[in-house]
Amino acid sequence: MIRTIALAGHSGSGKTTLGEALLYLTGGKDRKGSVSEGTTTSDYTPEEKAHGISVRTAVLPLDWKGHKFFVIDTPGYLDFIASIRGALTAADAAVVTVSAPEGVQIGTERAWTVAERLELPRMVVVTKLDKGGDFFALLEDLRSTLGSIVPVHLPWFEGEKWVGLLDVLHNKALRYDGQKYQEGEVPNEMQEQVSKYHEEAIEAIVETDENLLEQYLEGGGEPDAEQVAKAFHDAVRQGLVYPVAIASGENMIGVEPLLDIFLEALPSPIERWGEGPALAKVFKIQVEPFVGKVAYVRLFRGELKPGDSLKYEGGTVKFNKLTVPRGNELLEVDKAEAGYILALPKADELHRTMALWAEEPEEVPMTKLPEPTTFMAIAPKSKGDEAKLGEAINKLLEEDPSLKLERNEETGEMLLWGMGDMHLEVAKERLKDYGVDVELSLPKIPYRETIRRKAEGQGKHKKQTGGHGQYGDVWLRLEPAEDYEFVWEITGGVIPTKYASAVEKGIKEAAKKGALAGYPVIGFRAAVYDGSYHSVDSSDLSFQVAASMAFRKVMEKAGPTLLEPIYKLKIIVPQDKMGDILSDLQGRRGRVLGSDMDGALAVINAEAPLAEILEYSRVLRSLTAGQGAYNIEFSHYAEVPQQLAQKIIQEAQEE
Repeated sequence: MIRTIALAGHSGSGKTTLGEALLYLTGGKDRKGSVSEGTTTSDYTPEEKAHGISVRTAVLPLDWKGHKFFVIDTPGYLDFIASIRGALTAADAAVVTVSAPEGVQIGTERAWTVAERLELPRMVVVTKLDKGGDFFALLEDLRSTLGSIVPVHLPWFEGEKWVGLLDVLHNKALRYDGQKYQEGEVPNEMQEQVSKYHEEAIEAIVETDENLLEQYLEGGGEPDAEQVAKAFHDAVRQGLVYPVAIASGENMIGVEPLLDIFLEALPSPIERWGEGPALAKVFKIQVEPFVGKVAYVRLFRGELKPGDSLKYEGGTVKFNKLTVPRGNELLEVDKAEAGYILALPKADELHRTMALWAEEPEEVPMTKLPEPTTFMAIAPKSKGDEAKLGEAINKLLEEDPSLKLERNEETGEMLLWGMGDMHLEVAKERLKDYGVDVELSLPKIPYRETIRRKAEGQGKHKKQTGGHGQYGDVWLRLEPAEDYEFVWEITGGVIPTKYASAVEKGIKEAAKKGALAGYPVIGFRAAVYDGSYHSVDSSDLSFQVAASMAFRKVMEKAGPTLLEPIYKLKIIVPQDKMGDILSDLQGRRGRVLGSDMDGALAVINAEAPLAEILEYSRVLRSLTAGQGAYNIEFSHYAEVPQQLAQKIIQEAQEE
């Protein structure tokens, strides 16, 4: 009697509008909200209203024909992948929305792939057909991209007007008058088309059931409606076929039949999890300024009543009250069954991905988060807010583990990593909700210096004061190398071996600031081959200073040059955007390493200097209208072109 489903898909494919329509149709609210007006139940945060997109997972509980639905509305922006993946781990099925005018997009494939890895039953809802698009061409794209799709609805147009749906499985027409559906026979002019898709659907369903297939092949005719319904449900549950329905959240066509398809095709929690003691998972954490930490818990199996407790690794949590989230509301219930989603306020001890159990620990669905791709330097606007920033960042990372904070010891900057520029912008706004105003700025590039040729020279430190003086004399040879290497070539005891570690320490200290612009020096072999010492005035400190002097002097003669970090990029874009991406990479001093095709998408492997891709998230979104994705990984350091190097060196010296 329960269905728990996640609405997923590309940004702008109509998930939130569809969820709002489902809530309105089932009496969950009196007036259908609008994304553009910021009045939807699921997009309720200031950040979502400001940007007009979903940035968090929201839960919509519905009641329909004696059944209870928990619809999880996920963000479409791939920047918010942690929320998308968390929601899918809490669902028993994935309903992937595809905009008819836009077709299969990168967010479609990403959501489908995550659901596939979780072995979730899946179906497609074609949205926005009232805005245009060729439904039958889209079916072919879906079939080539996603596999065994079975359309259960065809659109019914009279002239230019969309008047309803043709139910392929049940061979009937559903006319919608703006209020209710009128069932009838399929119009004569459409019978041939409906029959074609009906036969294809029956064959696809029958092929998943050995008994029905045998009956069908032996001339027993089409199985009866009850047999088809059971085989259809089992095939969807096992991931053997994927229904394709049609629904417009704007004009409500297809919304009611969609709920019926959910019941007919998608599994219940008991079918996926069986019966037994309570098992649950924390799939989302939300930290509210006045409420504190709220844990969103999916109950996979069993029942809970107010006052019941569940165990977790290291403790026990008590459900004093049972509350179901609906957008930003909490609705109290007197019991929770398998499939329920609960919100537990003041859950300081709970964390995202935690399993909760009544008797014995068990595994719950998990997904790995990708590494973040974009980073910015972060600092409080007010210098007195450093301590508050640390506390606010902790709350932010608790909510969203796909964010990462690190300190660059070299530049002294705090760096906030995320999945894209929108992700970081929303994080900044979220920190303001916690009472800390921050500035995000482009981070400093961690350049390096190295040498291009062999050189040698002397560093001599001699200082005479009252009492003991200071004396150290080091002759040093530097030459290019793959990595750092220190060699002690002293013979005849001209420098006692006991000073070798002090000499190396002096070289390493001097190498922290190169001769060109003060950046760390890498890729050299340092050989100490001569020198002298004083039996009284020499010391570790004297030789450390002398070695530092020698390094600085010799480096200036060894052809110093500036190096920059080079990163590998894997860029995924629609094939028709590939030319634009390659052209842009060329302008960023990028180098294409190879490319491949994956369905309707192009996968480009390249490398480029970090300085050229700091804002690549924004660039890619602009070039692909939000249909691109990428990840980055440090590769190596390479020499900066001379003209650019001079500018960088000059700026560093002025600073």
